[in-house]
Amino acid sequence: MQKKVNKYFLGLMIFATCIFFIFLVDLIYSMTLDDAKKNHQVQQLEMAKVVSEGTRYFLYHLVKDMEFITSNPTLTHKNNSLLKDFINQFRLNYDHTILSSIILLDENSNIKYVSGKEPPKWFNNLHNEIFYFFNNDTAHYSFYVSKVYPDSISDIKSEKSFLIIMPFKNNNEYAAFLINFDSLIKNFITPLKLSNNDFVWILDGEGRLIYHPRHQEMLFNSILNMRNECLSCHKTFDDQKKIMTSSTPNFGEYLVKGDEPSKIFAYVPMQIENQRWNIAISTLLPDVIAGLKSRFKLFFILGVIILATLLSFLFIIYYLNMRRIKSEEDTKNIERIRDFQEQLNHSSRLASIGELVDSVAHELNTPMGIISAHADSILLRDGAEPELREELEIIKKQTRRVSDYTRTILNFSKRMPFEPKEMDIISLADESLYILSPKIREKRIKVIKYYPEYSLNIWGDQNQLEQVFINLLNNSIDAVEPGGLITVEMKHFYKKEKIFKRGKNGSIMVIINDNGSGINEDNINKVFEPFFTTKISGTGLGLSIVRSIIIRHKGTIEVKSKKGEMTEFCITLPEWENKNE
Repeated sequence: MQKKVNKYFLGLMIFATCIFFIFLVDLIYSMTLDDAKKNHQVQQLEMAKVVSEGTRYFLYHLVKDMEFITSNPTLTHKNNSLLKDFINQFRLNYDHTILSSIILLDENSNIKYVSGKEPPKWFNNLHNEIFYFFNNDTAHYSFYVSKVYPDSISDIKSEKSFLIIMPFKNNNEYAAFLINFDSLIKNFITPLKLSNNDFVWILDGEGRLIYHPRHQEMLFNSILNMRNECLSCHKTFDDQKKIMTSSTPNFGEYLVKGDEPSKIFAYVPMQIENQRWNIAISTLLPDVIAGLKSRFKLFFILGVIILATLLSFLFIIYYLNMRRIKSEEDTKNIERIRDFQEQLNHSSRLASIGELVDSVAHELNTPMGIISAHADSILLRDGAEPELREELEIIKKQTRRVSDYTRTILNFSKRMPFEPKEMDIISLADESLYILSPKIREKRIKVIKYYPEYSLNIWGDQNQLEQVFINLLNNSIDAVEPGGLITVEMKHFYKKEKIFKRGKNGSIMVIINDNGSGINEDNINKVFEPFFTTKISGTGLGLSIVRSIIIRHKGTIEVKSKKGEMTEFCITLPEWENKNE
């Protein structure tokens, strides 16, 4: 029967292993694919930022040079020859493939002088736009940037350019720079050394495609006014519209219509005064993961080999384990016999320890009885000083405590006696402080008591609760430095409403606080564990006994501490109510 069960279990394990292997391969492939796609998108984003920042940097310095020309009082139309010579020399210092020409315009935006390439025909259509730009609501711009247009309106594949126009500071005339848009963009794309799979495309603020190396027939079409030929390739332009409205760089993925696979892309918006360009880099997703697939095939084959090896190993383990079952059962029987013998020996040792504790307890009772008898003898003498009589009373009480402890040890195997009665917990606390007064005086400790003006009665065992107070106060005395402070506070606590008052279902709260060395944060949850102590000569039983006594009285105890600052024990006990009242 055991062998049959093992066979079924082995078959189940093999089936589960195969399913897990398939799931793991699919999960790893998906994670690797996502990781490869995201890494490529991050690279695209960084390259788009390089193009954007390079273009912006170039145009920024070009505008600064324009400001020098338009704000220099010596370079005006009044000194026409000096201005023309300066402009000609200035243009020669720039890359003429990017800065095609510098144009001087009069106050009506008519051309007065051209240094370099003649302006394209579309320039003549900008007169009203330039005048409106600098004389109306857009006057807060320091210069004007035109849209990008082809040099020949009838040929969208011709060179593309745009104008930057800035007014002279001392008159109503203008200076204009004609920028070759294709040369400007390629100047910053070429150093990137893009792969054959990556390509850059640019949308302007009106959604027009102003740069695309692969689909020039789509140039200057707007995604906001889609034509039928646009929809023949693209199912939707939602992703491109998101690029237009986004103000931060980002990346994504989009699908195109037909058999063309999906593409991943990253884009960076770039604002140039009144114009906005959105620079994007796209890649066909299959081109990104082509190398990944070939590597993953090798990984899959290796995984199958590992799986086959693992299954073979399981068969070998199964065969060897079946042969060892019988011998293991014999070994377990021997171990059980050995365990029983060990338990018997352990019980014998515990009995010996019990006898030893019994004899020690008896030996302690004898000298304690002698000490108590001598204290009684001295107390019976006449003429004893009051202070001496107080000290002798303390000795008697402490010998009585030792006797009680030894009696508890003798009854260790029995339940601790519990003899509750009505008692005033304030009197009990004062009695405990009195017992410990020699140690308190020795360390010059200041004790502050916050008690209500009325008595606080509970139903409890006086000896056990006295042991609680003495243990807690003793710990506080040991923790504080000479001249330290201990506070003992008592009050009524009404649990249901969490307010302090007297009444039915109320509790008594006792708070013992000291400004001593505190407890480490790592040890705060261990202080009530038996045998845990940080004292060199401690037994680790004091706080464990305290908690057991409080729980027996249906109360709670909590501790708060800050290392080097304070320790506070908070005890709550049910208030005793006289039901006969």
